[in-house]
Amino acid sequence: MKNIFAKKRPKLGLALGSGGAKGMAHLGALRAFWEAGLRFDVYSGTSAGSIVGALCARGYTPDDIGELLASADFKSVVLSVLASGSTLPVLRLLDGALGEYEFSELSKPFAAVATDASTGERVILREGNVAQAVLASSAVPPLFRGVSVGGRTLIDGAFSDAIPADVAKDLGADFVIAVALSPAQNYAETRFTTSAGEEMAVRQKGFLSADILLEPDLAEFSAADIAGGARMYDIGYECAAERLPSVLQALQSRGYLVRG
Repeated sequence: MKNIFAKKRPKLGLALGSGGAKGMAHLGALRAFWEAGLRFDVYSGTSAGSIVGALCARGYTPDDIGELLASADFKSVVLSVLASGSTLPVLRLLDGALGEYEFSELSKPFAAVATDASTGERVILREGNVAQAVLASSAVPPLFRGVSVGGRTLIDGAFSDAIPADVAKDLGADFVIAVALSPAQNYAETRFTTSAGEEMAVRQKGFLSADILLEPDLAEFSAADIAGGARMYDIGYECAAERLPSVLQALQSRGYLVRG
């Protein structure tokens, strides 16, 4: 494995934001990081980001994830969900990739972010079944029904924290790179009227905790734009590749010695 660090190696965290089908950009960014020799020790994710983060923490490489997505019939899954409102097709898809894995069995620390459907409170999932947690983090109403976890009904984590960089820090990361699939300022908007000030603080803490924030330009795509996957992948790759010099410079400024 390529090691770009000459001496002190930081514990690197990757926080992956929400965005539905725009999550293909996460895979492109991962590819660029991988080619540069960056290997992450900690993952956090919301919604689409939780799916990619969980697969990475499970031990999947960018190529592995690409093959998985290419082989899965996502169109039929989406149509099935639209017709029935059931999350079972998606759960089966996740089970195929994540099996019965518990968080404690993952290769790397990982956390998924969901939202309490009743209060709007952010819920950080770090225990129990990984596939169930990812499903809760990705449950966008009304497409998906809420998912019951620990006696609470949970929905998509984007309602409370779309870029959970602070969660990666809490998991032990020294340096966190976050990938936002929509402009970060959009994530400061609140979705629940209760405790709005507190929620705003949590949402801002999420992305403001990132040491490097990548924002690939995906404005032309929607969260449901499955057909644009290949182009979004390329945009994610290009964004990460362009920012690599600043990533390495930031690491050096924190005292991490990077090989030339």
